[in-house]
Amino acid sequence: MLSDRVEELRREGEETLEGEEFRDERAEGLDLCDLEFTDVIFQKCRFVDCRFSGSSFYRVRFEGCDFSNCSFTDSRWKDCALTGCKGMGADFRASHWRGCRWAECALPMANFAQSIWNDCAWRECDLRQSLWMECRLCKWTAAKCDLTGVSFFRTPLKGVDLSRCDIEGITVSETLSELRGLTVGAHQTVELVKLLGVKVGD
Repeated sequence: MLSDRVEELRREGEETLEGEEFRDERAEGLDLCDLEFTDVIFQKCRFVDCRFSGSSFYRVRFEGCDFSNCSFTDSRWKDCALTGCKGMGADFRASHWRGCRWAECALPMANFAQSIWNDCAWRECDLRQSLWMECRLCKWTAAKCDLTGVSFFRTPLKGVDLSRCDIEGITVSETLSELRGLTVGAHQTVELVKLLGVKVGD
């Protein structure tokens, strides 16, 4: 069990969990802070009130897992894949991501504020009401994602293509500077016009 392995690591003064697979486990109130996960697979695991703050993930796969309301603040991720997961209200503030892929995940109201992204892709994910304030997005892509009500306050969207996403009700600063260089579809311009306070008639 994951809890037993973590307890063993702590007891031995180790911080790295490598090359292991965990399936159909439930972890509750587990302290996973400041650990390093390398080549680890989590399948259909549920994490309840668990803390991953300060942990590092390298070539880790989360498949069909639920980590809603868990904390991943200040975590580091590289070459990871998260598929079919739930993370409602999860806290990813100040996390760093490189070469990671998210697919068919549901993370409404998750907090990604001040996170940094490089060469990462999102596909068919539910990100409604999530927070993306003061983020750095480099080679960040999103396709068929629900971004309804997302806050991109002080997050430059230059070079980002959201033409295949739902962007209804997104929020940015009063200057709208975040939108410079953003690519959207013609059908989405009505939503952006609303940010100017302009009412569009039928």
